[in-house]
Amino acid sequence: MVADNDAGGMLSYLVTGSHNHLPWFVLALFIMAPITFLIQDLALKVALATHLPYSQIIAHKFGSGTAKFNAIILHLLNMMILITEFIGMTSALDFWGVPWNRGLIASFLVVLAVTLFRHVRQMEHLLLMLAVANLAFIPALFLLHPSIHTWHKALSGGFNHHIPFLLLSLAGNAITPWMIFWQQNAVWAGNVKNLSSGQKDIRTGILAQVFIATVVILIGALAAPVAVSGRNPLLWLQHYGGTTVAGLFAVGLFDAGFLAASTISVSSAWMVQEAFSQKLLEPNTSPTQGRFSILHIATLSVTAAVVLSPHLPTASLALWSQALGALWMPITLAMLGLIARDPQIMGQMVMPRRRQFLLGSVISLFVGLAVFSLVS
Repeated sequence: MVADNDAGGMLSYLVTGSHNHLPWFVLALFIMAPITFLIQDLALKVALATHLPYSQIIAHKFGSGTAKFNAIILHLLNMMILITEFIGMTSALDFWGVPWNRGLIASFLVVLAVTLFRHVRQMEHLLLMLAVANLAFIPALFLLHPSIHTWHKALSGGFNHHIPFLLLSLAGNAITPWMIFWQQNAVWAGNVKNLSSGQKDIRTGILAQVFIATVVILIGALAAPVAVSGRNPLLWLQHYGGTTVAGLFAVGLFDAGFLAASTISVSSAWMVQEAFSQKLLEPNTSPTQGRFSILHIATLSVTAAVVLSPHLPTASLALWSQALGALWMPITLAMLGLIARDPQIMGQMVMPRRRQFLLGSVISLFVGLAVFSLVS
């Protein structure tokens, strides 16, 4: 859950906050918290009931063709998110004086080194220890000294045609399809032992996610009365918020990108490996091992290479990478719901009617938000 506050997400929160209309976005974050718990809790129960990789469950329920198609689509979506992770990491290093291309190579190598760990649990322990750097966003917020005019502008403004798309991007960052696969495989790998411990982890992760996301939106809203622009948003933040604020934000941004690039790339490798391979890896063995390591290295290489472009629209790319995930969420949730309501698959953990109604409402919410934002 903490890794879902990725660099692309942090940049999209910064951009969203800089568009003001703060009450809409903070309210949306708190609304998404119980929705995220509903979805992740359902994924956890499916994992505990089946003790199988999620692509295998999809193949069993809907056929191998559906599992393969879903894996391809989600892998492509994850690649777009990975581009924003490398943008975030490279932007941070660029701010600290490392030339863009060298910073990109360093970011690529550190992610590759960590994701080639043989055992997933080792990688998880390392990433959890490094996640403490996310706290750098907090002093960055408190070091801002916004004027009364900036506060007024951030809190004012009615509903306009930009808000639906920004809300769609926010929803896509709060809950994404790859998180369901990561949750499923965490159980299969033996990292989650039972329902209560899994639910505790989910609650803790959601609290951290919402808190940090709120902090970053506030930074975007209070740093300046103008929207984020430019290839490197940290330079925008430095100009309006000061070097210290931007420097602290860079620490959090690099950490967020590193955590997310590692977990998302491994989750993506899991999806593809499980959908296309007849022989599954041993539990707790990283999917970046064996013949699928070539796909993993190629994925990281291609997404990093995109960041070499000098004319990347960073703000738009950060928003769209999250929004596209939200557009695919109704399909992801529909499949998850059909699996969770099947008593032959779920046994005593079958989803009750009340949860089915709630999940249906969440799917309708995503569809409605997608239609509204695209029409607007």
